[in-house]
Amino acid sequence: MLQEVTHATSALMYGMTFARPMSNESQGKMMKAIAFQKYGKPMLLKKEEMAYPHGFEVSSNVVIKVHASSINPVDKALLGGDLKMVRPVAAFPHVISYDVAGVVEQADGKGEFEVGQPVFARIFGHSSDGAKTPWYRGAMAEYCAVHTSNVVAKPDNISFEEAASIPLVGMTALQSLRTAGLKEGDSVFISGGAGGVGTMAIQLAKHVFKASRVVTTASKGEKADMCKALGADEIVDYKSQNFAELYSEDSKKFDVCFDTTAESLNMSKIVKQGGSIVTIAGMPTLDEIRRIGGTAWILKLFMKRKVKRKEYKAALANNASWTYLFLSPSAEDLTELANHLTNGTIKAVLDGTWDFHSEDEQAGWSGAFTRSFSGRAKGKCVVKMI
Repeated sequence: MLQEVTHATSALMYGMTFARPMSNESQGKMMKAIAFQKYGKPMLLKKEEMAYPHGFEVSSNVVIKVHASSINPVDKALLGGDLKMVRPVAAFPHVISYDVAGVVEQADGKGEFEVGQPVFARIFGHSSDGAKTPWYRGAMAEYCAVHTSNVVAKPDNISFEEAASIPLVGMTALQSLRTAGLKEGDSVFISGGAGGVGTMAIQLAKHVFKASRVVTTASKGEKADMCKALGADEIVDYKSQNFAELYSEDSKKFDVCFDTTAESLNMSKIVKQGGSIVTIAGMPTLDEIRRIGGTAWILKLFMKRKVKRKEYKAALANNASWTYLFLSPSAEDLTELANHLTNGTIKAVLDGTWDFHSEDEQAGWSGAFTRSFSGRAKGKCVVKMI
């Protein structure tokens, strides 16, 4: 459930304060955005008139005129308040979604980006923002402000919609497979192959890490066919097959298992001796809470969880490693993904696109959230602003 750590997480947890950010010259200008006024259900999302991004440090941030923004499962968790211990909303109303592609509307003071430059980004908080910065919001809006450390030039050969689908899922898959130690010739099992992270993980495992055998789970039909086309060698129909039984023999086990669906306990039955399991689903471990700067009371809450967790103990019994991973901000990783997209090594996988300006329940922005939050999407759901 918890998939990412922000630069601001530690600051928010410890209650640190920062110097007042500089204001830009656009105060008073308004924009439309999809936002929520309090934690709760998806029905709380509304299109609202909100202030244009302001109050940020102009030397190290850009304002992006948003062309497209995509939705991730973590957005539902944030909306529902599931992450408020680790990533509290800085202020309400809060704009949702954090993957964005567009053009630079206002360049940073250091000259890293130019007005009119096509870019894509993942919005992370930054320690220089402070805990209550007014613009510390998401990207499902006509404009958003992003710290330059999280912005990368958009590849020319992909659309804004495709670019907006990449940041979270691409970086999560890349960091997870790297953490797992996947290398050329290895075998890898990936759960949830038709999801946003799964579609990226299959491609990266096969075409970048050069895994010799990629197996994933998906339902029969379109989703299974899609996973095959992306590079999966075998598909397990999770509705009728049990992967823990199919691959329990030593000769069929995997060097690496990547869990996107909270099934890492069963993966201990199919990972090789000395192999590795990485998960991004379920409850985080003490190590990850500590790594992202968790406060004492949060550390105490999770102190006993790792040593008592069935998943951890099962992996340990098989002489395998077990790691829970949060996504970390990384311009280097986003740049690497941009290069792979440019070279055609990987591609964006979109379930569909929806119109930001439409109020139609199916074709408009609300339809995108309904589809994404249903868990039935094949790839990413993207909202088009332009």
